[in-house]
Amino acid sequence: YMRPFLLNIFFSKRFINAKVMHRATSKVISVATTNAKDLRHTLPSLTDDNACRVVGKLIAERSKEADVYVLAYEPRKDERIEGKLGIVVDTIKENGIIFVD
Repeated sequence: YMRPFLLNIFFSKRFINAKVMHRATSKVISVATTNAKDLRHTLPSLTDDNACRVVGKLIAERSKEADVYVLAYEPRKDERIEGKLGIVVDTIKENGIIFVD
């Protein structure tokens, strides 16, 4: 595998969850969610575009702390990288994480 670290993003009606995991061992490297105590009380909305940027920035920082600088993201069936998903992915890229296909 040239891309052992997978990004997983999930949008529910109330929260945004993102995690980076190692593909072979399924070990979770870093997690960011708007349901966390520190974010839940500081963000005005837990699902808007600004929340997407915060989650993207956190995932990038926490991944770097774990020495992960390259991620792969596999879109689900019929999923395009746009809207909120695009914002999260772009924010992660802006914070110095490289995406490989």
